[in-house]
Order: sequence, then C-alpha cells, then structure tokens
Amino acid sequence: MTFERPWLLLLSILPVVWCYYEWRKHSRHFALIAKAVMLLTIALALAGPVLSWHDHDVALAVVADTSASLSAKDLEREQSILKQVASNKGSNELDVIPFARAPREVASGESGYKLAVTAGEAGKGTNLEAPVRSALASLPTGMLHRILLISDGNENEGALTRAAWQARELGVPIDTIALAGRDRPQILVEAVGLPTVVFTGEQFPVDLTVYSPRAISATVDLAAEGKSIGNHSVALAAGESRLRILASLNATGAIDVSGSVQATGLGESRFEAALSVRRPRVVWVSQDVAGSEKHIAGLLAANKFDFTMVRQLPDSLDDAQIVVFNNINFEPMKVEDKQRIETFVQGGGGALWIAGENNMYVDHKGQPEDAIERTFPAKLAPPKEPEDTVVVLVMDKSASMEGKKIELSRVAATGVIENLKPEDQVGILIFDNSFQWTVPIRKADDKPALKRLIAGINPDGGTQIPAALTEAYRKILPLTATFKHMVLLTDGISEEGDSMKLAKDASEHKITISAIGLGQDVNRPFLEKLATIAGGKSYFLNDPTGLEQILLHDVKEHTGTVAIEKSIAVDIKHPSDLLDKVDVTKVPNLEGYVRFEQKPSADEILQVDGKDPLLVRWQYGLGRATVFASDAKSRWSADWVAWAGFDTLWTNIFRDLLPRGTESEANASFDSANQELVVDYHLSARSAAPETPPEIYAIGPGDFRKPVQLSRISTLDYRARVRIGEVQGLFRVRPLNESRIFPEVGLYRPEEELTEYGSNQALLKSVALATGGRFNPNPDQAFETGGQSIESTARLWPLLLGFAILLNLVELVMRKWRGIVETVRGPSAANAL
Repeated sequence: MTFERPWLLLLSILPVVWCYYEWRKHSRHFALIAKAVMLLTIALALAGPVLSWHDHDVALAVVADTSASLSAKDLEREQSILKQVASNKGSNELDVIPFARAPREVASGESGYKLAVTAGEAGKGTNLEAPVRSALASLPTGMLHRILLISDGNENEGALTRAAWQARELGVPIDTIALAGRDRPQILVEAVGLPTVVFTGEQFPVDLTVYSPRAISATVDLAAEGKSIGNHSVALAAGESRLRILASLNATGAIDVSGSVQATGLGESRFEAALSVRRPRVVWVSQDVAGSEKHIAGLLAANKFDFTMVRQLPDSLDDAQIVVFNNINFEPMKVEDKQRIETFVQGGGGALWIAGENNMYVDHKGQPEDAIERTFPAKLAPPKEPEDTVVVLVMDKSASMEGKKIELSRVAATGVIENLKPEDQVGILIFDNSFQWTVPIRKADDKPALKRLIAGINPDGGTQIPAALTEAYRKILPLTATFKHMVLLTDGISEEGDSMKLAKDASEHKITISAIGLGQDVNRPFLEKLATIAGGKSYFLNDPTGLEQILLHDVKEHTGTVAIEKSIAVDIKHPSDLLDKVDVTKVPNLEGYVRFEQKPSADEILQVDGKDPLLVRWQYGLGRATVFASDAKSRWSADWVAWAGFDTLWTNIFRDLLPRGTESEANASFDSANQELVVDYHLSARSAAPETPPEIYAIGPGDFRKPVQLSRISTLDYRARVRIGEVQGLFRVRPLNESRIFPEVGLYRPEEELTEYGSNQALLKSVALATGGRFNPNPDQAFETGGQSIESTARLWPLLLGFAILLNLVELVMRKWRGIVETVRGPSAANAL
C-alpha cells in the first residue's frame, strides 16, 4: 500500500492524543473510542492510500472468419477451436466477433463456438481489417488485451496490415490461426443455364456442364440468397457431363442462385447466376355469385399466385399471366376485348374457360370465328335434340301500339321466326283487353305461312298482361323441349295480378321469361322483377327502331344454352402431364357440363359421357388456352371439390398455363472495356413498341441505384446501358412499373471471394510477428500471457470515508438513544423509564 499524501499521516496522531486526554472525563468510553477511530479514519483517507497488485486476467477477442469462401471443413475446425478456447476461459473475458465483409453480431441460432457462414451479399467478401479494429475498440480496461484471428487470410477488402500497426501501437498482440482454405478442385462447372424468367412455386431447370477427370458420384447443392433450396446426388462421367437439376423458389425479383458440385477426392466447384422470379397473377372474370370461387382462390394463394376477381375484363392485362373466364356469356363482350384476349395469349399469356350455366350457344350462320373462338381449343356445340326450342312471343296490340310500334313489332317477330330451325316450335299470343293466338304453338317449318299470320296483327283495345301471360305459360308448360322461352312485349301499364307467382313457377320448370318495354309509359319495376324471377332479361326502348335486334339477341341468348345437368362419368381420353399425381381412377361423377366441340389440333385430355370433351388445351402463339367444360364450384362439381385429386389437377392446369414464351427476350452482359452493364431487349413480332419507353433502373450491391439509359437500335430491338465500375455482386435491372415488354433481368458478377483457393499464411504469420503474437498457437494457450501482468490499483479513501460516516452514526445513536426512545414511545413510556 502507498499513500499519495503521506505527510498527512501526521494528522492521525491528533485523534489518539485527544482520546487519551478525554478518557478520564467521559464515562461513555465506547462512544469516545468510536469518535476517535472516526477521526483517525478521516486522517488516513486524506493521506490518499492506494492499494496495488499484479493482475493476470486476460480480455480475449476471437475474430472468426465466416465468409462465403470458407469450406465446410474449415468452418468445422473453426468451431472446434472456439469450443476449446471457451473451455479454458476461467476468470478471463471472452468475446467472439464473426466477420465477412464486416464484423457482425452473433446471429440467432449461433453460440460462442458454433458459427454459420454469413448469408447473402454480406458474406461474399473478406475484410480482415474491420473486425480487428472492432476488437481493439471492444476490449475492456483493467485487463491484459489479446486478439485471436482465425481465417484463411484471403482478404479482398480492407488491409489487415493497417489494423496490425494500430494493435502494435496499443500493445495488443494478435495471435493468428491459419485455416486451410478451399482446395483447387479437379472438377469444374464449365457452364450454367437458367431460364430468363420463372414463377414462384414453379419447378425450373438448372442446367450444368461439369468436367470431371474420371467417372464418379457427386453431390449438387443449390441455394438462393444464401438459403438452401435442394441437395441432389448425380453421376459424373469422365470428361464433360450435362446435368439438369429441378428447383423452385417462393421469393420474387432478381434472385442470386448459387451452388456447388462436390465429389470425394476431387474437391468442390462453385457457381453463381442471376434468375428473375415473378409471382404469377390470375385475373378471374366471373358472373358467378361472389364467394363461389373461394376454394380455387385459396388453392392459388397456397401455390404462390396472386388472385384478382373482377366482373368484367380489366383495361390492362400487362401485369397478368393468366386470365380465367368463369361461367361467362361471351355474346355481350366487346369485340375489342375479345381481340385483346387473343393478343394476350398469342404474346405468351394463358387463358382458361371454365364453363357454367351462363354459357349460351348462338348460331352465327357461317360467319367467321371471332377472336374468342379462335383463341380457345374448343367451341360451344349446338344442341342435338330434334325438338330443341319453344319460343312464345306475348305481344301487346293495344291501341297505343298503332303506327311505327306495331309495324316494327311485326318485323321483329318475323325476324325471330326466320332464325329458328324447322324443328323448333314457335307461338305468338297477342293481347289487348283480352288475348288470342295469332300463331298457336307449332313447328317453324312453314315460315311463309307464319309470316302471313304475323302481318295480320292490327292494334286495338286496352292492356291486360296477367291473363295473356297465364295463357302462354299454360300452353308452353307441358311441351317437351330443351329450351322454353317467353318474351313479353308491351308499351303500356297493366294490373300485375299473379304474375310474380307465375314467374316463380316458370323458373322452377326451366321456362325463362324476358320483358321488353316500349316507350316511357311502362311499369318498369314490374317488368324488371318479372324477368329477374323467371331467369330472363328486361329491356327498355324509347325508340322502337332497335326492337328487332333486341328481340333476336334475347331469343338467341335464352335458347342457346348447352348445359346438360345429369350425373355423368369422367374418363381419360389421352394421358397428359396435367394428370401428374392425379388418381383419376377414383374421380367422382360430375352433375353437369356444357357441350363443346373440340378443334382438330387440340389435345383432349378428359371426356364426359363417353363422347364429349371435358378438359381440352392447345398452344396458341406463344401462350396456351384451356377449356374445362364443367364448373369448378359446388354446383356441378360438388363431389369434385371434396375429391383428393381436385387441388392437384387444378394446380397442374394453372401451372401449365403460365407463360413459356415472352413478348421480348432480355439478355444482360458486362462490357469490361467501358465497365458497363448492358441489357439487350428483343421484342417479338407480335409486340407493339411503346410510344414512350419506361423508366428503367439498375439496383446493385450496397446502395447502388442508377437510372438506365434506354435507346432503340432497330424496329424490335432496344439496348440499356449503365456504368457499374468495379462493383461486384448481383445487379437487378427493372422498369419502375412492371412491363411485359421490358421484364426484370439480373446479372451476377462473381466476387473474388468465390474464386480464391488455399490460404495466405504469409500474411497471417507476419501480423503475428509484428504485434508480438503467436502464429498457429494451441487453442489451450489462448489465455496464456507469457508471464506478463498488468498492475492494478485501487484508491481506498472512499472506503475509509464511508467507514468514518458509519462510525459517526453509531456514536450519534449511542448519545441520543434515550431521546429517540422517548420520541417513539411517547411521554408515558419516558416517565416509566
């Protein structure tokens, strides 16, 4: 022990002398001694006593290499070293700093001696300087400082020598242990082939060309963004072998796909490439009740599809890969929308037609196929029954119909008869205050005679609708026909009577009723409700000029359904990949379907009723189109939804429709002369060049983000260029908004980290010698100091002052204890004392 101010020790005599002279005067000797000791303690504290000793405890920072270049064998050895060091820690301090491009915190799942390779871009570089500097800054005071660096010594960023110089100036020795590093392999991955674009959840091929000096079994490991996506055993022949490995990804964007080929005794060859992964989007156009698509929507979500349900075709399909028409009547669809679907499929998109009760057959009498008919591999078939259709026109001939209205009504009725087949049946019931049959229900085989009868209709009288409807319904009900349709045509207002009950009965017996109101003096709510209940449609015309077209369209629509509702068996027509992992031997019956005619070049996979197509597909341009002739909900496919093969079949169908070709080809390359990333876009002949090219950006490692200069070099070719300099890693080139013509593309520039082999023992040895450390020491010796120690001191004056204060309190209590007791117990207790 030493004193900072030893001359103040003379003050310690005063309390002793004072205690000696006061001893005889005081009866409370213990209190006197306590006060004297207190004063003596204060005198010692003022002298500044300092306690010194030699400390041998070590603060050790282990700097552990976890870069991507580390082999599995080196990582295992590193973990063994760390475990051995930790077992000898004792009272010493131990800090583990894993590093690659930069020092990092120990990750979840790691411990002080069990590490993992740094994932992603952060692991594709080795900076030995940064972690050593971090270790120097983290060492606690009051202990001996040491650093243990475990690495292969192959640095490609920073400079370890600078950090070593700083350590030497601070007197911190650096022990170094050299890992073996990766051996230069005898096998070599000569080429890697990946698709330009793949979709989430979809299997894609990784094609490898591998050279091996001899025939041997090998292992191919694949990873994406540093996470394993598969391990495959393969057989290599002597010389070149071409391998195809299948993988799938759930992430989206330009993805860094890496891998290695390993063979016992021949080492490990690594490879990296960039791959664009997109999440496919399905646009579901449906006329079904909302919620009926719930099962399919859930199935697609589970398979990493985006699902959007709409009532009509959206204005843009640029971000869609598949368009589904579910239970749609295509007749009202605009011509330009039909053409957009054809262009979409020809450009690489997928289209699926799921049938339903809304599908209507209309005979276009030799007209050329429209765009929808051209796109799909099957078209609606006409009904085959000899007595197909019964149409009854219930026509208002009241006085208000005189003139142009009745004239155009006669023309419209004639047009209906002209479009019926000879085996169809037709009836015309006219009414005013009463009703009568101008044309009793009969076959439409003598059209001239029917037209003469229609020409004799003349207006007269009032308007009584219920009785006329009842008469028409009574006559049409017992007839046998596939389609039964009534059309009410009126320009006036009438009592409603039991018309709504009649409409409900008609619907139950599959008789449809439509209503056409002429002029403004009609009971619009009545006509709309009547048609809705009976499964028909309502039309309202202020000008009767368009009456003929409306009436013809309505009759065609409601007498053209080709739905067949009965229990039917399903059979395989041709084996297909769409049936992969689907046990069709246990497929349940369907409760209905729609009759289609397959086109000659289409692939019919499933059929129903032993004759009609159920599942048909074909290639159309760059895309595919498929027809499923039943529904995908709980009406006709109620038993199918619960069938074990339902989900697998529909997953296969949707996967099959994903684009195999695109509207453009995009290839990325590196121009080493100008240090530029170059992307060449070649548009397909079907693609329309944009008036204004989109904004395109290049995004790379770190904070790299630059706009790309896009220029047109020919009619169908564009080129994008951006300077990236010496930056290495994965670059993504993509438009600001998604584009089918300018898709996202990636380029991977391999880092030096993945092309280095062996270890730089010379560097590690020189650092150890320069800082006074040891090269390749035994891990058990990590905390050994070679006899060095650090002098530690502790100032005792705070402790002495605290002790003096305590003694002062004790002496005070001894003098004042009677008063304290009186205060606590009160006056009566004090008197008792």
